[in-house]
Amino acid sequence: MPFGSMLRELCCSAFAKKTGEDLAEQYLGESGKTFVGGAIDGNNELVNNLFGAMSGKQQLSVQNVASMVQSGGGQEIRKHAENRGLDPALLDGLMGMVKGGGGGDSGDGAGGGLNLGSVMQIIGGLTNRGEGGSGVAGSDGFMQLIQGFAGGSGGEGASTGNIVKILLGLCKSYFNVKGGSSPAIQAWDSAGAGENQNDGNFLNWALSIIRDLLFPGKKPKQIIEQGGDDVITDDIDSGDKKDDGDVKGWFDGHPEIGKMQKDVFDDIFDTTDDGQTEEDDPAPIIPTPTDFEENCSCLDNASILFINTNLLLEYRKNWRFLYSTKTKDRSLSEMMSSICYKGPTILVVKDTEGNMFGAHASTSWIDTDGGWVGNGECFIFSIQPKMAIFHSTGKDENFQLCTSDCLAMGGTPGNFGLKLDADLTSGSSSGNIETFHTIQLSSSQSFEIDHVEVWGLGPEPDMATERANTKPRRPNLQTRGGDVDMLDLESQIM
Repeated sequence: MPFGSMLRELCCSAFAKKTGEDLAEQYLGESGKTFVGGAIDGNNELVNNLFGAMSGKQQLSVQNVASMVQSGGGQEIRKHAENRGLDPALLDGLMGMVKGGGGGDSGDGAGGGLNLGSVMQIIGGLTNRGEGGSGVAGSDGFMQLIQGFAGGSGGEGASTGNIVKILLGLCKSYFNVKGGSSPAIQAWDSAGAGENQNDGNFLNWALSIIRDLLFPGKKPKQIIEQGGDDVITDDIDSGDKKDDGDVKGWFDGHPEIGKMQKDVFDDIFDTTDDGQTEEDDPAPIIPTPTDFEENCSCLDNASILFINTNLLLEYRKNWRFLYSTKTKDRSLSEMMSSICYKGPTILVVKDTEGNMFGAHASTSWIDTDGGWVGNGECFIFSIQPKMAIFHSTGKDENFQLCTSDCLAMGGTPGNFGLKLDADLTSGSSSGNIETFHTIQLSSSQSFEIDHVEVWGLGPEPDMATERANTKPRRPNLQTRGGDVDMLDLESQIM
């Protein structure tokens, strides 16, 4: 059937009119939406103008999806999505949408009630940009995936277990689908992520995302120490539900979910605009690693996604390789020669028990000579066994310290949030500090180091400028009585 005829079929009801308008807005913006709205009266010229305004690739993709529906119904879509790399959990959600949209009980016949309007609703919901053309899919498609995974039932809230499973499916599908075309993902494979894959970290990422939906107002430290993550995983099939409005609000607060959803289904349905590349995205969810050495990293895909989407937008495009114990001499002095005056950084540590953690330093590393540098943008993070970000408490400014004896983040001498000793073979971690809302990162307070790596964030800064601007804060011992906060002073010198 010619596309113009199919579009007119789509525009024959109020429901279908909205679907057609949404699809046209996705492809062509507000003017396209207006065209479809006007086409409801059967004006062939407007319909043909709409199709002609699409790029050649967009015309072909719409025709291909319609052809799959007409020739094989849901089964053709299933085969197509599987071949593109859609994860089984996400495939189940998609096929549930197809069944619900088609009104059939199998979704795999040669039509089975599946019409163009329902297919276009599926495509529009999964790939349509959110408010303001943000390049992020809206929450409606995500809610439809959850309902599809549950067998098409809706209106009774979203199951916690199904939310987690859809998150897992999105994350895995993103790397499956994009891995063949993304220079950033391919570069990380060469840097080590390809050999470091850990399915457990996909679950860790999903749990880190869903905590604020299930435990609103609580810090990750409190949730982890009270066993909240364990409750989620133990009861993942319990059927506990969250209100749809709460889920949509949570979704909107995590744009990385919508970005993955849009990118995955744009690839599945070939709806990406012609000429659009990763380089056009100023804040991708996966950064491009530069200047790296082969197998220099202990990170996997889920860990990179997790860290990058918790950074400021300006740091998410490029990570510059600075140091790794896999490729350089193991010593603090060697590491400092590579990372000093290099701007904000990510430090990653893996201990000999398999725990993985690290910190984001907001300013250049220098020899602080007993003082401190950094600001409240610094944070400590954990990847294994739990994935979480631990932000500043605001109680002190003991963010970054480095001497010839150690490198440390947060806390006070003898009780640091994270400390690496001079030979980079051992370190320590305390979950009882004032600087960050952090847990103890390792199994015991002292740990043995298996690996350390450091990445610079954003463009490499001018070293002379960094030297001039990065000065340690020192305890003020010249203060006259009545002019000093003794608790703050004590935190700096103890």
